[in-house]
Amino acid sequence: MTVKETNLYLPVCRFFEKEGYVVQAEVNHCDLVAVKENEIILVELKGSFCLKLVYQAMERQRISDMVFVAIPRPKTGQKQKSWKQMIQLLERLDIGLLTVALDSPLQTVETVLLPNKNKVRKNTKKQKKLKKEISGRNLTVNVGGTTRKKIITAYREKALELCCILERRQSVSYKTLRLWGIPEKTLLILRNNYYDWFIRQQKGVYTLSEKGKMALLEPEFETVVAYYRNIWKERGEEV
Repeated sequence: MTVKETNLYLPVCRFFEKEGYVVQAEVNHCDLVAVKENEIILVELKGSFCLKLVYQAMERQRISDMVFVAIPRPKTGQKQKSWKQMIQLLERLDIGLLTVALDSPLQTVETVLLPNKNKVRKNTKKQKKLKKEISGRNLTVNVGGTTRKKIITAYREKALELCCILERRQSVSYKTLRLWGIPEKTLLILRNNYYDWFIRQQKGVYTLSEKGKMALLEPEFETVVAYYRNIWKERGEEV
């Protein structure tokens, strides 16, 4: 992804938030997801129009009827033959189009084309997975269109919360964590130890590993760590 693609994210994010949508970035490979009640809008961001963008949007149509592509506003205007051909293609495929005025300080977003309800058969498993991922996140810290950065998934967010809890004590048991209201699904993160952030001292008792301590210092996790440190600091008497 280019810097231009990353710059598209914030204007598009604000555009949907003003309409009352909850927006998350980088959800199950989707650049941007906007949710309001039962409506799910998926947006793919690109620095310029290309076939790869079309392929990505077509794949997203298996999850939602409301799929958009977002590109920078063209500098040559919308009378070019290539622009008209692009619009025709997107209309045929029932894909919406947003343009972002990156060349303007206002960075306004324009809805050029609205998607119709496409007839692509929906993958209910992918829909449920996407909804589950969104509902599992408490923070909005990702930026759509980024690469080479660690995405803060719901799983990683919960793992970091456990790190913030464990750093306050030498060890913590399942029993204690349950008393503090930690869900069973979150406790499984300790047992699975996908990131090697935890050490099992004995059955049902865990402590923080050196990798876990290093994770708390990673700049990419700074916002999440600060958030959960503050929460558990406020619950200090209990912990």
